[in-house]
Amino acid sequence: MAIHDTTTTAHGPSRRRLLGYGAAAAAGALAAPGLLSACGDSGASASSQKAGPDAKADLVMTTWNIPADLVTYKKFAAEYTKTHPGVNIKVQVTPNGDFNQYLSTQLAGGNAPDIIRITWQGIGRWAQNGGLIALNDYLPKDYGSDFGSTFWKAAQLKGAVHGIPQHTDTFGTYYRKDVMAKVGATPPASLDDAWTWSEFLDLAREVKKATGKAAVAYGFEGVGTGYRWLPFLYMHGGKLLEDDLKTPAINSTEGVEAITWFRQLYDEGIIPKSNTIKGSVTASVENLFTSGDVGLMMWGDWIMGDIAKGLPQEQWDITYMPRDVSAASDLGGNLLSVSKTSKNPAVAADFIQFVCNADNMKYFCENDLFLPVRTSLSKAPLTFVSQSEQMGLFTQQATTVPAPMAAVETSPDFTAINQVLGDQLDLCFTGQQTPKETASKIADGIKSAVA
Repeated sequence: MAIHDTTTTAHGPSRRRLLGYGAAAAAGALAAPGLLSACGDSGASASSQKAGPDAKADLVMTTWNIPADLVTYKKFAAEYTKTHPGVNIKVQVTPNGDFNQYLSTQLAGGNAPDIIRITWQGIGRWAQNGGLIALNDYLPKDYGSDFGSTFWKAAQLKGAVHGIPQHTDTFGTYYRKDVMAKVGATPPASLDDAWTWSEFLDLAREVKKATGKAAVAYGFEGVGTGYRWLPFLYMHGGKLLEDDLKTPAINSTEGVEAITWFRQLYDEGIIPKSNTIKGSVTASVENLFTSGDVGLMMWGDWIMGDIAKGLPQEQWDITYMPRDVSAASDLGGNLLSVSKTSKNPAVAADFIQFVCNADNMKYFCENDLFLPVRTSLSKAPLTFVSQSEQMGLFTQQATTVPAPMAAVETSPDFTAINQVLGDQLDLCFTGQQTPKETASKIADGIKSAVA
């Protein structure tokens, strides 16, 4: 569920870089409120616009340049057109670069795509500044009842739904089987048996001895990915913000302890010094694991294909994230939203409901390798086209994404907050300031960001 980077892997641009596109533009230009107010009204009310079989509309949907996803979205568009012959849907690729700049420009010109594929970390900002319309009037009563509560709440701003959740991604712990055999460790077989922090630290020390280099790689990918550290804060009982999503909460005993624990991984050489937030790119982190420099790696489901190309599947596997006071994991994935400039918002809203219905979500997740956000699908076994056992484990892990953390990451101010988080954590992990100083500076930075 990061920074947009045009560096490519063997199968094209890294999936998560593209999926994290919107979250990464922390340094991008913020759309001014006056800019979006010039876009005008989104059209007539839902009561006067029905997406029935006689509906007529020309819609444009924009999505990341992931070949498999483009095929699937075009399939959904064709199927929708069969029952709505007056509706034409063009699926296009979101341009490379700064997503926030792109969307700001398109909205200001009044020609933004009708349907936007957007990240969890980006939706709050665009809901707040008017770039996305509220969908409540276009949704049936109790529409959100089958969505996981964490995801459905995160799709709303002050009770207004600004995007329909389509999927999530999350972190797990990769391990090399040869290294686990060498240190005599048996990976946990259930969430309840996940390694505790102390167990994980002891194991990591043994793994470092076994590799002779380091023990753990972590899925940072540069500026904008500081939020991927947050699961450790929340699994320790801490939090970044209070419930008002404005007041800093990290400058607490739990916050300082969580930073201290993670900093220790760098101090002991368990995580390589090069693998900091700003010092990492996808290829370099993956290489730490596939080359054998580390025996463990905490990262997402979306990189399994890359890992399998660098290291045969029979030589590695996945287990759960470590846990402390509670379990937690990364919030990844996307929602589908309707832009302010759509001339046919009722039809656009109807189409994204079609894409996100249970059958199509199941197809999308199974064939494009994503994790479902509907409760009925999370509880049912899915048949993924590859790495089905591992995807099932990630599906379980996705249930541990903390709701308070999801609320923070989907808040309107999160782009600026994430910049502060990444800057200060990086200084700490590279030894330039203490955990206590880091918690204090993050808190001060948040105050400025939300002012």
